[in-house]
Amino acid sequence: MKNCYILKSCLYENTRNLAVELRFKYQNIFSTKVSSTNNLAGKRENIVGAELLLDFNFLLERGVSHTEINDIISLGEAANSAIDYASQLTSKGIIFINLERSNMCDVKILNRVITLNETLNTLGVKLVIEITERNYCGRCFRIIQGLTYLKSFDVKLACDDYNFIGHELGACDVELLLYYDYIKLEMPVGEADVNRMNEFIKYYGSDKKIILEKIEENEQLKNVNLDKIWGLQGFAYCKGICLPKNLQISFSHEPKNCRR
Repeated sequence: MKNCYILKSCLYENTRNLAVELRFKYQNIFSTKVSSTNNLAGKRENIVGAELLLDFNFLLERGVSHTEINDIISLGEAANSAIDYASQLTSKGIIFINLERSNMCDVKILNRVITLNETLNTLGVKLVIEITERNYCGRCFRIIQGLTYLKSFDVKLACDDYNFIGHELGACDVELLLYYDYIKLEMPVGEADVNRMNEFIKYYGSDKKIILEKIEENEQLKNVNLDKIWGLQGFAYCKGICLPKNLQISFSHEPKNCRR
């Protein structure tokens, strides 16, 4: 129990004195459809959502250590700040925010997520909680309890950076099958891994919405079967847009550093 992150977080809240606020950016997620006029240029339209991301560079530039950044993430500060920032993206149809598996037993965070989900739904915006691949807590049963609690309030969940290479098709991955509405896959390198990913997408793409992320060049998609991929994300389409704290942003026009 001495290594429990929820217990550590109580001490963390009382002792942390960092004079640097957290900043966030967002990255658009695009539909797999390509317009006929822009096809040759590799440009994509139809933004289907956006992911809210902690701005790591902002912290590093201000002298925050990697160890303290790890605490900010694992102990819930990043999650609470992301919930605060989410209201700045209400023009997006779907907002993805990241939570850690170590956050799944933090009742305060879970209840804030449920309240945010209800608020965004009244505005016609869908919230998706993206559970990252970082696992500070091993096989703690409270992770499943937290996921179950969120699902009981109809909160949509995404599995981040799923290890499709190590996954046996047809194997009983209960967490993947029962809890996640979206699966995010990192764009692989190498023909064999791309073929393996295509098999995974073909198997799961009918029941889950699959997002292919970390695409740096449109050329990477030439051997990828896009028929069952729901969304695309990466620097090839959107570099990421920084959000100043507490600034209400108008999205009537996309910022220039976001390629369409």
